Amino acid sequence: MKYMTKTREYAEVAKQQIDQVATEIERLQGKADQAIADLRAEYEHRIREISGEYDKELRNLRQMRYDAEARVTMLMNASGSAVDDVRSGVDAAINEMNDALARARKHFKDL
Repeated sequence: MKYMTKTREYAEVAKQQIDQVATEIERLQGKADQAIADLRAEYEHRIREISGEYDKELRNLRQMRYDAEARVTMLMNASGSAVDDVRSGVDAAINEMNDALARARKHFKDL
């Protein structure tokens, strides 16, 4: 009987230790889940920011393209001395568009 009591006491102590470890495992799991959730939120926020930057730059480039195309149409319809003025406007629009394109390429490459 004495041996059985000691075995039972030992088993109870062992069970308490196992339960403490189980509690600690659950606490650590909660911390890990929270860390993952925080990282996920941070990455999703950063993705939205980058996506917005890309969209803005691409919209800007498209608008520059449309403006340059409109100037070319104006050039085709221009006559006389207006041709030189419109041509310089086309050149300026193309140069500005190429500069913006180079900046966008660098920006996209850096990300």
